[in-house]
Amino acid sequence: MNKEEVIKELRIITKERGKSPTRRSIPLKLYYHCIKQFKYFNEAKKQAGLKLYNNRFLELPPSSYIQDKDLVRLVSFLTFDGHLYKSLNAIILISKYKNELKKYEKLIKNKFGLNGNYRLKADGFGESFNYRVYSKELGKLLNKFGTPRGDKMLTPFDVPNWIKENKEFTREYLKVAFYCEGCKYKTSENTEIIQFNLNKSEELLEDGLKFIESLIYLLKEFNIETTKTWIMKGNLRKKDGKTTKMIKFKIKANSINKFIKEIGWIK
Repeated sequence: MNKEEVIKELRIITKERGKSPTRRSIPLKLYYHCIKQFKYFNEAKKQAGLKLYNNRFLELPPSSYIQDKDLVRLVSFLTFDGHLYKSLNAIILISKYKNELKKYEKLIKNKFGLNGNYRLKADGFGESFNYRVYSKELGKLLNKFGTPRGDKMLTPFDVPNWIKENKEFTREYLKVAFYCEGCKYKTSENTEIIQFNLNKSEELLEDGLKFIESLIYLLKEFNIETTKTWIMKGNLRKKDGKTTKMIKFKIKANSINKFIKEIGWIK
């Protein structure tokens, strides 16, 4: 069978079944011809104009490319509590709270038209939920808009310029950043501290410090004062032997209320 014959046969089966076929619902011989002519079964379906069930082959809707607060939230969350595959094939969002990930599940469905799946992960730090979405097109788009890919401790990155240049986008980026990497605690009955932590490999420490300076600069845009930046003793990663350092700073006590009012504390 040539390509035209494969497409014609797939359309006939779709008409007979009343819905787009799956790999297991077509004759094995036809499946082999799909692979031979198109390399992938879903590519054959795509060329036939049939509905696809796999995100990897879905084109993103026009809403995907609009720079809005939803895109800012997703970029920020992936930068701090998520992961964009180095190959750009998928994203993972990670949280102890499934309800938090449900918000991003809805965001991704509404903005990009994509579905993902949940996994429960247990390790020495406890249990967490992963929400994983496979889509090369989404990965390429998010990387284009400034989401770092691969191992973030070993990757240089900064706050994307399109976010820096818009105060409302900056607010959303900081809000999510402090949700992921910030902590709030009392040092006395009447004194609260908000602290931000970032881990970076020793070899990319300067890049990490530049990123922290970007955050501090953006906070100053809201007249929020911060302390000096500290570099803390790091850890040795077992998987690659890399030494990491923790970089941290705090919101000054006289700016806590302003931070909560201007940025918001959503933990």
